[in-house]
Amino acid sequence: MDEVEVQKQVQRAKMWNTIIFSLIAVIVIAVLIGFGIYRYQHTFTAKKWLDAPNARTKIVADLFKKHELIGMTEEEIISLLGEEEHYANTKTSFKISNTYFDPENTIVYHLGVDYMDDVWLIISLTNGIVSSYCIDVT
Repeated sequence: MDEVEVQKQVQRAKMWNTIIFSLIAVIVIAVLIGFGIYRYQHTFTAKKWLDAPNARTKIVADLFKKHELIGMTEEEIISLLGEEEHYANTKTSFKISNTYFDPENTIVYHLGVDYMDDVWLIISLTNGIVSSYCIDVT
């Protein structure tokens, strides 16, 4: 093998190393971007809650992580999540809990649609303080 042939093989090896490294870098960058987009879409902010009411199912878990709802006052809940929707208290029968929620002591927020069911966040109040909450469907 002469010097020219060795140089060609070295050049090919360098080219393949560059190609493989570039592919790995693109894949890592794509994964990081995808993770960043996912985290952004699933992070609770009051603005997202108010601006995209049909996408709340994505951010409600982060809401529970960031805010301890039990013990909050009704005013604090409304300050954080806004007024409940005008039609929310018309929903008193839910599929999972099979419980009647008194409209006077309940705040209900529509979270969106999951498959064919409407998903709701139901916050129960005792003396104006959050005593429990659950997610249910109609």
